Amino acid sequence: MSNQENISHAATIFAVTHMQESLEFYTKKLKFNLNFTWDDPITYAVLKKGDVSIHLTTKEDNHTPSKVHCALYVFVYDVEKMYQQCMDHQIPIKTALQVHDYGMKDFDIVDPDGYIISFGCMQP
Repeated sequence: MSNQENISHAATIFAVTHMQESLEFYTKKLKFNLNFTWDDPITYAVLKKGDVSIHLTTKEDNHTPSKVHCALYVFVYDVEKMYQQCMDHQIPIKTALQVHDYGMKDFDIVDPDGYIISFGCMQP
């Protein structure tokens, strides 16, 4: 297949402090599928849900995620359902579900390493 832009897709890569804790967060609470792991103990993992891929790698420096800006924005079809899932699993909510003047209804969560992840959908 030919593509003028020559870009296929992308994956977000998060450096994590505790791989097992992060794997449990993404698979059990956010319901991502674990598609690939590398090394024993695991130092790299690939998770996927729908068309969204998140790669986790073991943190090797003292990088700290932004406490203000989101690291990943995930577009969903039913944001209320996603919000309820996060509430049911007691995931830390940084910003409650709300409609914004930029036409999105979204909310923010915080993962175990402090990455802010936004989930949202377009409003009619």
